[in-house]
Amino acid sequence: MTPLTETGWLGPWGALVAAPFIGVAFGWFLERGGLGSAPKLAGQFYLTDLTVFKVMFSALVTAMLGAFWLDRLGVLQLDLVYLPETFVLPQAIGGIVFGAGFLVAGLCPGTSCVAAAAGRRDGLGVMAGMLIGVAIFNTAFEWIAPIYSATPLGAVRLTDLAGTTRGAGIAAVTVIALAGFAGARHVERPVHVRGRLHAALAIVAALLATGAAIAEYGTDEVISAPELADRIMSRADDQRIFDLRSPGAFEQFHIPGASHVTVAELPQIPLAPQSSVVLYGDRRRTVIDAVRVLRSQGHRDVRVLRDGLYEWLARVYEPRLAVDATPAERSEFERAASLSRFFGGVPLAGVPRGDVPQGYWNGHPRSDALLAAAAGQSAAAIRRRGC
Repeated sequence: MTPLTETGWLGPWGALVAAPFIGVAFGWFLERGGLGSAPKLAGQFYLTDLTVFKVMFSALVTAMLGAFWLDRLGVLQLDLVYLPETFVLPQAIGGIVFGAGFLVAGLCPGTSCVAAAAGRRDGLGVMAGMLIGVAIFNTAFEWIAPIYSATPLGAVRLTDLAGTTRGAGIAAVTVIALAGFAGARHVERPVHVRGRLHAALAIVAALLATGAAIAEYGTDEVISAPELADRIMSRADDQRIFDLRSPGAFEQFHIPGASHVTVAELPQIPLAPQSSVVLYGDRRRTVIDAVRVLRSQGHRDVRVLRDGLYEWLARVYEPRLAVDATPAERSEFERAASLSRFFGGVPLAGVPRGDVPQGYWNGHPRSDALLAAAAGQSAAAIRRRGC
């Protein structure tokens, strides 16, 4: 999930070499935290032992804050992390089934592996149940396929749905976690804790979360690809579009009317105070830095192209209409097709539903082919990441 292979840190085989070490470390920490014990996990539901909550939220906050700030420092590139697509109904059903299985078995998939590795028979039993469930799922997949692909939202984040920045979302989750940690000490049975150490870690987490919210403050003003296309077609004199990607990527493909620029060059570009500026790039951190530079110079009408070239390719340059499209999708496609022809694109009608990226019409289209085209790579060079 962390793109150290793509950024060149681990090399082409680095992920395969690192995976066993990460897996062993994951199991060791779960076992040390007591999460391989079904009675301890069951205490979560009776509010007598909230170890699961504390361990999982500690890991979540640590990974969330660490990934955000490592990306800001240029160590990671979070834009390369695979973002799974959201399907509300099937994932809600899956969550209910997962929760029920967790409650009945006292173990989840990860902790059952830890329990089995420790020689516990309940862990082996849960793993056997999971394998049987996988077999049933695959056998009955054609029957449940309509439910499996129902209510798609695309590759969307909670912060996208809430209309806020990632920094604000990080701060909110951190506040919830810290409040939960404080509440857990009063709900579960008394345990001995290292008060000063926990207080220091809570303060560090709060400071990093506050910094994340401040770092992305004012970067939530976005513009969709169709909106930008309309602006370009209207030939507004006071609009500037800046491409923040590499010169090679810019030469290979860019939005008509865009100018290549780096963050360091922005202060030297003459811009009228009333100019409307649209930014896009292949790294969120670079775009955020560019927004901050422009606003520090007094420019207030600064917008970020939502999902960068991904959405431009999907909704303007190469819109796609499924063979079984709904009337609403057909109506939207007609408008998108006119935009596509204006910009020299190729609208595709009557394609299989599977070739239309999920989230296509709500502005969050993500597919390997679109990612490859936007990054200036061949589709064969992009592989699906995640689990």
